[in-house]
Amino acid sequence: MTGKLYIDLGNSRIKWMRENRQGCSSMQAADYKKASLRDTFAAAWKMSDRPEQVWVASVADRAVEEALAAWLTKAWGLSPQVMKVTAACCGLTCGYEQPQQLGVDRWAAMIAAYRSCPDGVCVVDCGTAVTLDVVNSRGQHLGGYILPGVKTMQRALLQNTAIEMQRHGIDASREWGDSTASCIELGTGKSIVALIEQSIERMQAAGICDPGLILTGGEVELIEPLMQIDYQRRDALVLEGIRLYAREHSS
Repeated sequence: MTGKLYIDLGNSRIKWMRENRQGCSSMQAADYKKASLRDTFAAAWKMSDRPEQVWVASVADRAVEEALAAWLTKAWGLSPQVMKVTAACCGLTCGYEQPQQLGVDRWAAMIAAYRSCPDGVCVVDCGTAVTLDVVNSRGQHLGGYILPGVKTMQRALLQNTAIEMQRHGIDASREWGDSTASCIELGTGKSIVALIEQSIERMQAAGICDPGLILTGGEVELIEPLMQIDYQRRDALVLEGIRLYAREHSS
């Protein structure tokens, strides 16, 4: 048996990393909707050594969670330890009146982000949806926002209008779009960047803190060219948070 396996089970992708005495492996990922769940899990871990523990943070459907648990039981005789959102954990206090309604991936990301930025942090996860959460220097989660991701916004626009476009990618050197495609790409990307910048400015103006900014998620590269303020990019942020949670809850 070797170390721990940390799993971030999303709506379409699964990410994981392993930890042993030598440290943590790099993050790996797979789209579990492109193959059967059993094949996805087997491709990821069939040749791996049996871990001592498996820790999972999941926002996936119950059927996916059950398939993962069944594979772990059959392959390794292990039941996963499931991360939960609670009122307080790892120095953080949840800002939701009902903490269980907060996505566990957001909670994990905040745990890791606050550990890196204890003077306050704004953490943004860019994916199918974009989530933005702010934490002050006392570890109090102040709340946040959820909005559609760049590709989700673009799909909604194209599906509900007669607009046609060929994507070329965001050209950050352009101040204004000069074609339908560039107008849409800049408009959707800049709307997210503007919310991030406004959130940082509000925290500073209110005297809450001068927060650090951490970006993560599969669509980060779609807004990175438009960012004009300092930030860290941490692709494994959720997994880092699962690891910290596991440390606090391991018996």
